[in-house]
Amino acid sequence: MAGAGKTTAGVRRLRYLLAAGVPAHSILVLVPQKRLALPYFREMRNPRRKAGAEITVATLGSLSRHIVSLFWPLLPEPFRRPVFLSLEMVQYLMSSVVGPEIERNDYFNSVTISRPRLYSQIVDNLNKSSLVGFPYVEFGQRLKAAARADQEKLHIYDDAQVCANLFREYCVRHNLLDFSLQVTLFIDHLWKLDAPRSYLTARFTHIIADNVEEDTPATHRLLRVWLEHCRSALLIYDTDAGYRRFLGADEINALALKDSCDTHSSLEDTRVMSPDAQALLTEIHSAMSDQQPTVPGRRRPGDARAAIAYTTASQSRFHTQMLDWVAQSVATLVHEDGVKENEIVILAPLLSDSLRFSLVTRLLSKGVKTYTLRPSRPLRDEAAARALLTLAKLAHSHWKLDSKREVKKFDVVQALAGAIGEIDLARASLLAEVLFKGNALLPFGRITDATMRARITEVFGDRYERLRSWIDAYKAGEPEPIDVFLSRLFGEVLSQKGFGFHKGFDAARIVASLIESSRSFRQTIRQIEADVDVGNEYVKMVDEGVMADQYEPESWKRRPSAVLIAPAYTFLLSNQAVDYQFWVNIDSPAWGRRLYQPLTQPYVLSLQWRPGDVWTDSHEQQTSEEMLYRVVTGLIKRCRRKVFIGYSQFNERGFEQMSELRVAFDRVLLRSREEAYG
Repeated sequence: MAGAGKTTAGVRRLRYLLAAGVPAHSILVLVPQKRLALPYFREMRNPRRKAGAEITVATLGSLSRHIVSLFWPLLPEPFRRPVFLSLEMVQYLMSSVVGPEIERNDYFNSVTISRPRLYSQIVDNLNKSSLVGFPYVEFGQRLKAAARADQEKLHIYDDAQVCANLFREYCVRHNLLDFSLQVTLFIDHLWKLDAPRSYLTARFTHIIADNVEEDTPATHRLLRVWLEHCRSALLIYDTDAGYRRFLGADEINALALKDSCDTHSSLEDTRVMSPDAQALLTEIHSAMSDQQPTVPGRRRPGDARAAIAYTTASQSRFHTQMLDWVAQSVATLVHEDGVKENEIVILAPLLSDSLRFSLVTRLLSKGVKTYTLRPSRPLRDEAAARALLTLAKLAHSHWKLDSKREVKKFDVVQALAGAIGEIDLARASLLAEVLFKGNALLPFGRITDATMRARITEVFGDRYERLRSWIDAYKAGEPEPIDVFLSRLFGEVLSQKGFGFHKGFDAARIVASLIESSRSFRQTIRQIEADVDVGNEYVKMVDEGVMADQYEPESWKRRPSAVLIAPAYTFLLSNQAVDYQFWVNIDSPAWGRRLYQPLTQPYVLSLQWRPGDVWTDSHEQQTSEEMLYRVVTGLIKRCRRKVFIGYSQFNERGFEQMSELRVAFDRVLLRSREEAYG
C-alpha cells in the first residue's frame, strides 16, 4: 500500500548496490514520470556518496528517445535523422496539417471543445495505440465497437481516425517523431534488433522499476524481456493505485510482472499515517462500501474523527465562507502551530482560475506563501505568461498581428498589473488609458497633469518608466530569438525588486516553462521551416490556446517552502506525503467523474477491455465509484496527521450540490458521534 516504505526500500537498494561496488553507470531507475524519482535523486545528491558516474533515471519516453536518436540508421525506410516533437509542436503542426481538413470536411461539428483540446485528444489516441500495443489505424474502430448505440459518437470517432492517419502520414513523410511514433519505433522495431537491445541490456544490468502500476503495457513488455538479462532487479508495485489510467497506465497488466520475479515481498504497515488517520481510512472505506466497520476481538486503534477537521454549518453555507475557513485554518497552522508550509496541501477535484485566485489572495493576505501545479494547462491561461507575451508584442512591432491577436488596452492593463509590483488595477488602467497609443507605450513624462500623476504616484510611474525604457532600448536593436527576449525581460526587469515577479514561486515557474517552451519551439521549427518568423509563430501558437507541455525547471527536484494548491490527481501522481491536507469543494461530483473526452476513451483503449463489449451507463457508474474510492483512499494514505474537509451548501456559481464523497464523510462523522455517546 502507499506509505508502506516501498520507495524507501528502493532507495536503500540503490544505496546497497553502490556500497557493494556495483558501477553506477550499470544501474537504471525506471519510473513512469520523473517526479516519481525524487527520492532517488535525493539519494544521488547524498554528500556521503562516493564521487563517480551518475545513475541513470529514465522514463519510457526518455529511454525511447535516446535509443531512437542513437540507432536511427537502423530504422526502416523512409526515416532519416528524425526531429523530435514536443506536445506543443505536435499541436502547432496539427493546426496547419489537420486544421484545414477539419474545416474543409466539417469534421467534429457536434463537438464543442477548443481546437487545442481536440488536437490533444487525437494525439491521446495515437499515444494509446503505441503504449497499449495495437495499430494506430484501429483506434477508431475500437472506439466505435464500444459505442454502437451512440450514432453521433460513431461519426466523431471516424473523424478522429481520419485526422490521426493524416497527421501520422505527414510525420513519416517529413521525419517528425511525436511521442507515439517515437515509442512505436523503439518497441516495435529497434528493441527487436540485436544491437539496440544489447546496448541496453548489457549496459544496465541492475534495474529498479518503481510504481510499475502507473506505467504502461509498453513498459511492461520491455521489462519482461529485460529482466531475463539482468543481474538484479527490484520491481515496486502500489496496490489500489493506477491513477494514470487516462494516460495508458495498466495496473492489472503490471501485476503480471510478478511472475518474472524470484522473490516476492509485501509491505502492509504504514510509515505515513498516524493511528487516527488509519482509523479514518478504515471508516471511509466502510462508508463508501456501505458496510459497518468491525475489528473482532480488539478495539480499533486511533480515532477517525480526530483526523478530520471540517467547517461547521454556520461557516459552510456559501462557497466564500468555506474559502475563508480554509485560509484561516492554514494561517493558524503556519503562524500559531509552527507547521512548515510545504507540509500543507490544498486540493480540489478541479482547480479553476477563480478558485486558485481566491485561495492565493486570501492566503497571501495572511502571510502564507503558495505555489500551484496544473499540468498541461494552456500557457495563455496563465496571467504571468499573458503579461510577458503582451510585452513581447509591444517590443516586436514588426510582427503581423490580426485583429484577434493585436494588443488591446485590456491586455496592457493586465500586463502592467502583473509586471509592476504592488500596483492595483485602477492605477494600471490609468497608465494604459493615457500612455498606450498606437501599439506602443509612451514615456511617463507625457503626463503633465499633477492630479493624474498624484493618482498614479511617482513610485509606480518610475517602475513603469523603467519597463518602458527597457522595451524601447530593445526595439532600437536587432530582434533576438523569442526565448532570449523572454529570458532577458524576466531577468533584467520583471524579477527585480519593485516588479511583479520579484517574489513569486508561481510566476517564476510559469516563466521558466514559457522560456523552455519557446526555446524548444525555436530549435524544432528551424529544422522544419527555416524562413519562418519564429517569435511571431510561437506567440500565435500560444494565443490559440495550445496545451502546454511539462517543462521542469532546474529547481523541480526541491519542494518549494510554500503551500501547494493543486488538483487532487496532480498531488497523487507526485506520490508524496504531507502532514495536513485540505480538501475543498467535497460536495462537487467532479471528485469521482472522468474528464470529458469526446474523441477518446481510455478504458476502451486498454488491454483490459473485452472486444465486443459496449460501454454503458453501468460501466460509467462503476468507473466513477472506483475512481472516487481510489482517489480518497490514496489521499488519506499520503496524509500523516489530519484532513480538513471544506463543505459549502452552494458552489461557486450559487447552485446547491451533493456528492458521494460528502455522503461518505457524513456517515463517518455520524458513526463517530454514535460511538462517542454510546
